[in-house]
Amino acid sequence: MPMVANPEPRDPWATLRVAAFLLVGLYVPYYVLTLSAGQGVWRDGTGLVVGRDFLNLWIVGRAAWAGDPARLYDLSTYANTVAALVGPGYPGQQWSYPPTTLLVGAPFGLLPYGVALLLWTLIGTVTLAAALRLWTRDARLILVLLLCPAAVFGMMSGQFAALAAAIILAVLHWRESRPWFAGMLLGLLTVKPQLGLLFPLMLLATGNWRAICAAGAVTLGLAGLTVLLWGSDIWRVYLDQGIANQSLILSDPDHLAGPFMPTLFMNLRSAEFGSGVAGAAQAALSLLATALVWLRFHRQPDAADISANALFLACAVAATPYMLSYDSLSLAIMAALLLPCERDRPLLLAIFFLPLVQIVAGSAGIPGPALLPPLLAWRLFARVKNNKVN
Repeated sequence: MPMVANPEPRDPWATLRVAAFLLVGLYVPYYVLTLSAGQGVWRDGTGLVVGRDFLNLWIVGRAAWAGDPARLYDLSTYANTVAALVGPGYPGQQWSYPPTTLLVGAPFGLLPYGVALLLWTLIGTVTLAAALRLWTRDARLILVLLLCPAAVFGMMSGQFAALAAAIILAVLHWRESRPWFAGMLLGLLTVKPQLGLLFPLMLLATGNWRAICAAGAVTLGLAGLTVLLWGSDIWRVYLDQGIANQSLILSDPDHLAGPFMPTLFMNLRSAEFGSGVAGAAQAALSLLATALVWLRFHRQPDAADISANALFLACAVAATPYMLSYDSLSLAIMAALLLPCERDRPLLLAIFFLPLVQIVAGSAGIPGPALLPPLLAWRLFARVKNNKVN
């Protein structure tokens, strides 16, 4: 049974094809022209290292072989490490992810930065392409989805976005037919835990205990392996300093990442609302997203139900205060797959272009993009309630 409805004579993805052409044909060459040689590592027009987010993973990967990687959770130590590699005065970066990130970064830490970044990008792109084939066999559509804004921005940032989206799409596809394997993949997603925040709730709602057990086993196994390799103290340091480092971004609305976060909390903080108001609004939205996921998946939707999966991913974006725009890649893909239904087409396109919408609005301090995912979730839930789902 095909996963994606056959398009009508009017190509529902025509807008996406044009956008992909413009993004790759205009923005990417412009970005390349801004590049300049730095201290052994190329930089873009903003002064940041090419693949700037991968720089963190690469540094952590190097530290995995040098001993005592927990020291990098200290902000000043990490800043000095970055400065030694790319030169002084580099904009603040930090390591705030769980110690399991070391397992991902270690192989790349053995390679020169440029080679490691190229290999990382190729792995992410190929893996995402393979995951997309689970949902559609349309090669042209797969190419468009690989070149959507969230994918391109994630690739240019050297982010985990493509691999994370591939894992999410595979878990959603296989959660019923191959629950043990889906759960194992979900356990891998714990290296960036905010992306899988609502998966346990969805699996509980569907009674998928095999996937839950597999995810738990892999998560504990990865944590145990880090303890075996680097000692248990690294987890204490992470809980004391790593989580605190991540919260610094949420407490500072002018942080480099602030304008690029399509979350209600950061939208309101960037618009100069107080942290109390922003936190309360985010908490309310998170509760709503949690309720929608439970109510929708308690009805046991089929794993191939694109609207149910789109609702879940929209709620996943809405439920967390910490998520970059390129982390919405799996939601953008599911929104694109819904386009042949011709319902809420403007909203689906807005979701697909969410990174662009967020950049424009976030740079101007205008809140609002964060409301697009919960609006889509509510619309999809209302259709189920009214028995109007295709």
